[in-house]
Amino acid sequence: MRVLLFIPFLFLFDSLLRFLLLCLRVIAPARKRRPDNQTTRGCAVLIAAHDEAGTIGPTVAALRKHLPEWPGSSLWVVADRCTDDTANEAAQAGAQVAARTTGKLGKGAVIAWWLRQYDAVWQSKDAVLILDADTKIAPGTLSALRQAMANGADAAQAFVSPDASTNSGRLAGWSEVLMQRIDDEARRRCGWPVPLRGTGMVLRGELLAELAPRLHTYAEDLELDVILAARGARVEFVPEAVIYDPKPQQAAGASRQRARWLQGQLQVLRDYRREFVRALLTGGSGAWFLLWLLMLRPKILFIGLRILLLLTGLFFPPLFWMALAGLAMDGIYYLAGAAIVDDPRRYLLDLLAVPRYAAMWFYSFGTALIRRRVWLRAGR
Repeated sequence: MRVLLFIPFLFLFDSLLRFLLLCLRVIAPARKRRPDNQTTRGCAVLIAAHDEAGTIGPTVAALRKHLPEWPGSSLWVVADRCTDDTANEAAQAGAQVAARTTGKLGKGAVIAWWLRQYDAVWQSKDAVLILDADTKIAPGTLSALRQAMANGADAAQAFVSPDASTNSGRLAGWSEVLMQRIDDEARRRCGWPVPLRGTGMVLRGELLAELAPRLHTYAEDLELDVILAARGARVEFVPEAVIYDPKPQQAAGASRQRARWLQGQLQVLRDYRREFVRALLTGGSGAWFLLWLLMLRPKILFIGLRILLLLTGLFFPPLFWMALAGLAMDGIYYLAGAAIVDDPRRYLLDLLAVPRYAAMWFYSFGTALIRRRVWLRAGR
């Protein structure tokens, strides 16, 4: 009987953790950032780009305008195995360009290669900031990240503002917004580490140079989260720093992207079991609220499991009440989001498209399982 109840409890665990983070977000006082009076050596802004001609030029031109916010910074583009004009376009826009023609595939491998080839560059800087080829940033972003690093953070994560025009894209975006404005802000107020998001993340150069050669999955940011949590590193959320992240506009593209994320999760669970356990044993409450919620994703999948559990509970009352409690916490979490997002009306209207979004996620999950041989071979 206890075993039968323990399995459904795992299906509800993410609801409980997110509900507790929502409560902490409400009751914990906001943390004031200390003023930064330290000198700066700048940062290396690094973009890994593969066949991004037509995109990389405007990105570089826009980013260069913000470099003075972090005095001494430089902008680098790694043209990785490009067959188009990416390298030339980036150089003409004002970036320093490194061309990579061989080596392992993957963003982690590209970053590790650049760190080896240009060690004198990052060693002369305070940190390395990772951005995507289509990233745009808001004024003040580099200044806010500089301040976080000057105040002693090992790594920092900017607020990632999703940019999407379709229902599926916006729903994915709303989910990310809630995770940052509720989950990450609660962690910030409690002094706990936050997850890195692949773009808009800044790390100390020596730390990144040590960790980058280990990155080999489809979810490099999740790998870093687990490793940094096991090391007890200080990873700060910097909501004053804002980057704009375009989302796939077509459902097929979004599904493929999510399938890769799911494969990445499976890879990390397979290859970082020891780090995961070590972080849970030594990292305290912050590690528990970080790692379990990173692994118990996507949220929509577990909501679907809770609905199935609710129906099963019609024949077994304890399951019914457990599932109902989980769905109630889910409802409170998402309704609270309407008070936090910038456009509550658009948010509530988009929630009506949740069934379609759920179908997209289940399609992605099936794709990840069908292509499991890909992730089983990864890193070998």
